[in-house]
Amino acid sequence: MKLKIEDIKVSSRIRQEVGDLSQLKQSIQQVGLLTPIIVNEENELLSGFRRFEACRQLGWAEVEVKIIDTGEDKVKKLDLEYHENLGRLDLTTEEQQSYNQTRYDLLHPPKPVNPFWGWLKRIWEKIVSLFSGLWKTKK
Repeated sequence: MKLKIEDIKVSSRIRQEVGDLSQLKQSIQQVGLLTPIIVNEENELLSGFRRFEACRQLGWAEVEVKIIDTGEDKVKKLDLEYHENLGRLDLTTEEQQSYNQTRYDLLHPPKPVNPFWGWLKRIWEKIVSLFSGLWKTKK
């Protein structure tokens, strides 16, 4: 479900600083918003503050949201925000390098070998081996 960004209510948060959003904004521009922002039935932001802020800064009018019914349960609201941030782990340098290499390989596949040239190369190698045998025996 989509919701207008201006309709999402942001109240006090555990995370106070969004940090540098440049990579997140670039990712969202490249592949879209992969994980929806979580709001409750009152459109209060529960999790996805950085994604919300990145989309807002990108000038999006609306975002994909998932609505979770929290009612008046303030502990549930707090737990949702906390647990979303708890399990996140950045990619290691090696994992980032692996991604970059794999992406490069997919964008630049090896050129297929024309079967004719493979056949011609094998014939040429056979001719060279026949004549090289003759040249060795005449010496």
